[in-house]
Amino acid sequence: MDSSVKVAITGGPSGGKTTLIEALKKELGQRCAIVPEAASILYRGGFPRYKDPQTVVHAQRAIYATQFELEAMISYVSQKNLIVCDRGSLDSAAYWPSSAPVDFFTALNTTKEKELARYDWVIHLDTASADYYDASNPIRTETFQEAWDLNSRIKDAWNGHPRRVVITHNEDFLSKMTTSLAVIRAIMAHKSAEEIKKELL
Repeated sequence: MDSSVKVAITGGPSGGKTTLIEALKKELGQRCAIVPEAASILYRGGFPRYKDPQTVVHAQRAIYATQFELEAMISYVSQKNLIVCDRGSLDSAAYWPSSAPVDFFTALNTTKEKELARYDWVIHLDTASADYYDASNPIRTETFQEAWDLNSRIKDAWNGHPRRVVITHNEDFLSKMTTSLAVIRAIMAHKSAEEIKKELL
């Protein structure tokens, strides 16, 4: 790869993002750098978590700022050709409450176009179906219905990215991960989004 390529791995809760990230670490090793999920870092570190709209705004502002700095720091330190982000900045837009006094882009002094342009590729992993929904993650507080709704909002938030690949739920989870890894390999091989969608999905 001639220059650094940044890929955002996104999707609803229980979509397989963490599993995919761990698989990439094992398969690619030193060939890529991983940007960890900002929300997990904050919440596991004790950042307060409430559900009323104003506190959600504070939390998403903190997550956005942490995400921004993590991406910049790891891109600078690693000097890797492939940067894989566990979620991306527009995920915060999906969590932003509709009742907030100002919208996400106004509050963060940015635009959707700027946020989309931060990532060369976006891979969206759909939330698992109700029978396969994993509620064992200690920082996952969403019910299945809430997760399903978030999956749709996250998908809408990233709508318009020219190189987005959506990987739907598959009852064969191993097959879903195999497809996801194949998409990453195709990106590294400089294939276009159209080629990837045609060949792999």
